[in-house]
Amino acid sequence: MQNFKDVLSFIYQSFLKKDEQLEVPKAIGEGSLIDIDIVKRTARTIRRVGIITVARGYSSSVEVLPDQQLLRWTVGKRAVLDDNQQTFDWLRKGWIMKEVRFKHDGRSVERIQYRMGYLLYVYLLNKQMDEQQNFTNQFKQYQSNAARKMEQIKYLHDERILQLKDLAVYLSGSIQWDLNDLEVQSVFPVNWSLSKRINSLHFLLAFLMISSSKEIFDWKEIGAQYYPGIGGSKTFDAYKLEFLTLLETISGQSLETLGMISGGQITSIYFAGDLEGTWSNFCAGPVHALTNISVSQDHYSTRATTLWLVENRSILTRISAEPHFLQETHSLIICVDGHLRSAHKYFIRDLLLNSCIKQTIFWSDYDEAGLQIAREMLQSLMGHAVRHKWICPDHSIITNWSEYQQKMESLLHDMKSEQEIVLGEADDWRSWINH
Repeated sequence: MQNFKDVLSFIYQSFLKKDEQLEVPKAIGEGSLIDIDIVKRTARTIRRVGIITVARGYSSSVEVLPDQQLLRWTVGKRAVLDDNQQTFDWLRKGWIMKEVRFKHDGRSVERIQYRMGYLLYVYLLNKQMDEQQNFTNQFKQYQSNAARKMEQIKYLHDERILQLKDLAVYLSGSIQWDLNDLEVQSVFPVNWSLSKRINSLHFLLAFLMISSSKEIFDWKEIGAQYYPGIGGSKTFDAYKLEFLTLLETISGQSLETLGMISGGQITSIYFAGDLEGTWSNFCAGPVHALTNISVSQDHYSTRATTLWLVENRSILTRISAEPHFLQETHSLIICVDGHLRSAHKYFIRDLLLNSCIKQTIFWSDYDEAGLQIAREMLQSLMGHAVRHKWICPDHSIITNWSEYQQKMESLLHDMKSEQEIVLGEADDWRSWINH
C-alpha cells in the first residue's frame, strides 16, 4: 500500500492555501474513501473551511492506465464533474480528489470541485520522467552517431567542404550539448518538440554526409543513405520543407549549391534587364526567367548599375514594358514573388559579387508582410556596399532602413496598400533612381 503520508504531503503542497491545515480523522473506517477536514488556524480561531475526499488505498504500481480524458489534467486544474459512476470510480481509484469548500459559517457549501489525485500525479510524473529518459537516450544515440560520422569528413579539403563549414561547426557543437541545450537552441521554432529537434539533427547530419561525398543528389537519397533499408528514403518526408529551411538557415547556403539539385520542385526567378551568364545572355527589354537549378550551376553578371528588388510581378511587367526604360536607366529588376527563397538570395549575392551595381531600390507592399519582405530584401544584400533606397506610398524615397521601418510601422496603424497603388510613371521611376 502506498504510504498515506505521501498523499497528505501532495495535498499540502498542491491544494492548501495560506494558514490551512489538514485534520485527518483518528479512526479510519473500512470504506474506500476518506474525508479529511481542511481547517484554517489563526492566532485566535480555528475554522473548518473545507473537506478533501481521497481514496483510502493506493496501489504501489499503476496496473491500469487512467482514462484518456484524465491525461490532460494538471495540478492546478479545477473541474466540475457530474455525480455519476465514472466520477466515483475515478475518485475511488485515486485518479482524482474531491474538494468541498464552505462559506464563512463552516457549514454551507460554497463550491464542489475535483482536483488531480495523487495516483494520477504519480502516473503523469513517471510518464514525464520516462519520456525525458527516452529523449535523453535518443539524443545520446544521435551524438554517438554524429561523433563517429564527423570523423569521416574531418580530413576532406575541397570547395564543397568549405561550403559545408557552418553546418559542420554547428553539428560538431551539438555533440557537446545536453538535453537542456537542445531545448533552448534559438534556431529551432519554439513549438518544435524534443523529438522533432532530434530528428532534425539526424537530417542535418545525413545531409552533411551525402553533400560531402556526392557532387549531386536528390531528396530521396538523403534518408536512403543515412537509414539503409526499406523506408529509409521517406524518413524525413513529413518535415521536408521545415528541415530544408533549417538547413539553409544554419549553412547559409542554397540547397543547389550544396548539391541537392532535385527536391521535387523548380523555383522560377523572374527578371528584366541586362544579364549575362556562362551559358546564357539576356538583353534588357522583355521579362525573362531563370530557375533555382540554373543559378546554382552558373555565375551571372550585369552591366546595370541600379538593381530593383520588387515584391510583385505586376511591377516587373509594367516597368519592363516601358520603352527603353531599362536600357536608358541601366536598370535590372528582379521580382522576389513574396518572401525570398534561397534561390533569390543566392542569385542576388552572385550578381553583387560579379557586377558594379551602385544602388538598390526596394519596393514591397505596404502591409505587415511587405515590411517583412523589405527586411528580407535588405538582408540579402548584407556585406555589399551599395546604396539602399525604399519607395514610400507618397512617392518619397528613404535611404535609411530604421527610418523606413519606423515610417511604415506608423503608417500600418492607419492604412495598408499594395505596390500598384503608387506605381507611378516613367518620370517618377527616373526621379527615384536619380534621388
